[in-house]
Amino acid sequence: MNEAITKKQSLNSVRLQTDLILQATGDGVYGLNSEGKTVFANPAACRLTGFSEEEMLGKSQHKLCHHSHSDGSNYDVHECPIYLAFKDGKIHRESNEVFWRKDGTSFPVEYVSTPIWDAGELIGAVVSFRDISERVALEAKLVESKERERLLQSDLHHVARVSAMGEVASAMAHELNQPLTAVMNYVQASRRLLDADTQTAKQKAHGYMDKAIAQAGRAGEIIRGLRKFVEKEDTERTFENINEIINEAIALVLPGGQSSTLKLTTKLSPDLSDILVHKVRLQQVVVNLVRNALEALEGSDAPHIEVSTRLYKDGAIEVCICDNGPGLPEEVSQKLFQSFVTTKQNGMGVGLSICKTIVEEHGGEINTIKNEQGGVTFCFTLPTTTLANNTGADGER
Repeated sequence: MNEAITKKQSLNSVRLQTDLILQATGDGVYGLNSEGKTVFANPAACRLTGFSEEEMLGKSQHKLCHHSHSDGSNYDVHECPIYLAFKDGKIHRESNEVFWRKDGTSFPVEYVSTPIWDAGELIGAVVSFRDISERVALEAKLVESKERERLLQSDLHHVARVSAMGEVASAMAHELNQPLTAVMNYVQASRRLLDADTQTAKQKAHGYMDKAIAQAGRAGEIIRGLRKFVEKEDTERTFENINEIINEAIALVLPGGQSSTLKLTTKLSPDLSDILVHKVRLQQVVVNLVRNALEALEGSDAPHIEVSTRLYKDGAIEVCICDNGPGLPEEVSQKLFQSFVTTKQNGMGVGLSICKTIVEEHGGEINTIKNEQGGVTFCFTLPTTTLANNTGADGER
């Protein structure tokens, strides 16, 4: 008899402790029977939902607090993970849903619905949930912060491109002057021929006008290439051929082609597949590296730059820009890709840092090689299969 009383007292003590735990916990906890009706609810569940325990007991918890999705559309009870727990006997967890308060407002929750068994019979479920509004707000702020960082990085890339084009503006003006002068000469010659009013003169005038049109087209191509490079690029990635990107970048730096002193050669592999990239950003990398090589070669005898592409290990593409200049000081080469490190008297020291950022954005790497015959080679890699397989990740991929 005494033993039975002791067991009963012990059981009551356990129940009391359980009740105290349920009363004290900050998570909402409520129990459902096999019909989905609420059989108990702790104070936190009442506080978070705005319903009193009396308003919950015997009612469908789904109809009270889980009746709609976050967009307000109907949430079918047969699809509700909470109810599935006492139908299939499995534990169901969710971290991206909402509960609805008595006042009609919603709040984001994570919850777990655990089936309750009694002597092998499934008799209901117990649900534990918590309000994750603060965490969701912090995550939203983090996303917003990353977006601001991305926009600032894009602005920095843009400023660097404008700066780069400013440094080659005089050369660009010289190259534009040539076709524009030719246009003027051809037009003036045509005008004189037309004044002669002979059939032969008219035929020559037509030929000169055709040449003027061709030179005007050349000037237009130079201007369009410069404008496209300086404008802020579209954030979308597109499938591009790296060799075409390189040729367009070289045309920006050397719009007139080879100079009388500089020898620039290209060894571009014809077997490279198109890759998913930010075209203008990669042009920026090539422009920066080729322009750096040009500046390093000033005053050199027989200056030579070679730009090459090839298939690299693991299905990547490697791009190299090699010069026969004086090379890099040892103290600079160790920290070359850090911001504000430069060998130029009036340089900003952000060009190579931005090159590194852009290459790494594309999943590649950039490094330098000291040439045995003098000068330096900058090489960067661009993965192909990784980028192609991640299309749509950021709207960009």
